[in-house]
Amino acid sequence: VSTQSTGTARMAREALNQHKAANYYILLLITDGVLTDMDQTIHTIIEASELPMSIIIVGVGDADFDNMERLDSDDALLRLGSRVAKRDIVQFVPFRDFKNVPVARLASAVLEELPGQVSDYFNSQHLHPINDIE
Repeated sequence: VSTQSTGTARMAREALNQHKAANYYILLLITDGVLTDMDQTIHTIIEASELPMSIIIVGVGDADFDNMERLDSDDALLRLGSRVAKRDIVQFVPFRDFKNVPVARLASAVLEELPGQVSDYFNSQHLHPINDIE
């Protein structure tokens, strides 16, 4: 996650200078493997939790995705030592749970947390949507 999110995180950091809710970034990762650098990944996600971005991870195959579930942090904010994420920015979905169901159910699960993540970020920054309608 850490090397693949570098460009997205850079753009999101640049968006920190915005004064309106204009930019939000979504990093979609599709993986068939397990994490070998869990601490570095958690550290990177904790840093990214301050940025206007979300990370969606879709796990494919039969790998053990327990660590991906941990990154999703639905029950408690991600923590590494004394550092704690500002908000939950990760949504993990194991594709194998949706192999024999309509694709709309997969799409719904993948996007389920995104509206709340976007709202949480902009509300925490006291940013208001751009109103182009006059």
